[in-house]
Amino acid sequence: MDDSLLQTLGLNEKEIRLYSAVLNVKQITPAALAKAVGIKRTTTYSMVRGLIEKGLLLEDNTRRPRVFRVAGRAEINIAINIEKRRSEERQSILAELGEKASQKVSEDTYPVPQIRFVEEEKISQFLNQRIVDWNKSMDEIDSVFWGYQDPTFLERYESWIGKYWEYAPKHFEVKLLTNLAPSEKKVSGKYDRRYTKFWGEATNFLSTTWVIGDYIVMINTRQHPFYLVEIHNKLMAHDQREVFKNLWPLI
Repeated sequence: MDDSLLQTLGLNEKEIRLYSAVLNVKQITPAALAKAVGIKRTTTYSMVRGLIEKGLLLEDNTRRPRVFRVAGRAEINIAINIEKRRSEERQSILAELGEKASQKVSEDTYPVPQIRFVEEEKISQFLNQRIVDWNKSMDEIDSVFWGYQDPTFLERYESWIGKYWEYAPKHFEVKLLTNLAPSEKKVSGKYDRRYTKFWGEATNFLSTTWVIGDYIVMINTRQHPFYLVEIHNKLMAHDQREVFKNLWPLI
């Protein structure tokens, strides 16, 4: 047999010797095969297993001692079909990996938003837990806490606002659009660097939205059940921040 055919299938020199030895005698025991090719029996058996997996040899373990023989046309055709299925499966897996890799690259450039929903009874705890991360993101992106605010948030969570300012660096500012409401007028000037503006005669902000660094936080405190939604996404936060930046000097 032309060794180049076996080389094309990826067989190395020892595997070609093993296959040729079996081909010459039609069938052979492991011990005889090892002796014929001059390779240790354990090594021979390990290499033969590889040739069996490739569909080139067959093992008859119904006989004692077991024997190896060359696969015929029918067995080769079975091996071809198996190889086709393996190739198709491999292509499918590679395609899936490629899609996931592309998605990961896309996420690194345009990250998929991370969204948290917080129920009413957990809002206070969540607000306190997020102060450090929100401040860190502001420090990296923009030192202004932008947004619009329903005054009912102030009425229900003013203690948190006071706590927030305990942790806020001195260069941070809060700039909020809000309604003309007694609660907002009451705290006007109470918190250093917290600025509010009333949009004309606006009295219809029914929820709160903040842009804090790479975070967008939306809160309903107008009616029960209250809830909070936090979105962590650089692009969305950037666009929202640009809106507030451009509106602020016009109001």
